[in-house]
Amino acid sequence: MMRAMRNKYNVKVVSFVVAAVFVLGIAAYAMMGMGNVAQAAPTSSIGVVDQANIIKDTSSLGVEYQQQMAAAAQQLQSEFDAKSANMSDAEKQQYFQEMQKQFNAKQAEIHKNIQGKIDNAVKEVADKKGLSLVVDKAAVLYGGVDITSEVQTALNNALTKEAGKEQSAETKK
Repeated sequence: MMRAMRNKYNVKVVSFVVAAVFVLGIAAYAMMGMGNVAQAAPTSSIGVVDQANIIKDTSSLGVEYQQQMAAAAQQLQSEFDAKSANMSDAEKQQYFQEMQKQFNAKQAEIHKNIQGKIDNAVKEVADKKGLSLVVDKAAVLYGGVDITSEVQTALNNALTKEAGKEQSAETKK
């Protein structure tokens, strides 16, 4: 064996064979891993939800948003009127800009609250259906399971429960 290894030609052949076995082993291992990914893909599901339609069709959500925005605007308007009565025009302009920032912050807070309610309904439906991903329908060209109606129902149920809790809390006062 040692005599055969001393021949440079034999060393090259053995090195080539070892390298080929190594490369083929790595390739076979990679192919087995890819097969598992391909088999796992069909079990995951993607859901789509039309958020614009949900907001449009959930009248209580729109009413809630409008009421909260009107209350915020009224409160800030009253505050502005009371504090700006003795201000110069320049001070009023500056104060108005500050109030506008407060209004924008309040608007973002209200929007975040409503979006949170929609997100909770989406999560509830996605968990029930075993969906691994849910995206807005506006971002999807083709495919996915449309769960808009189920989300609409879950959101309406959540809003009804919330309204019931608020009424019982007001009754206790």
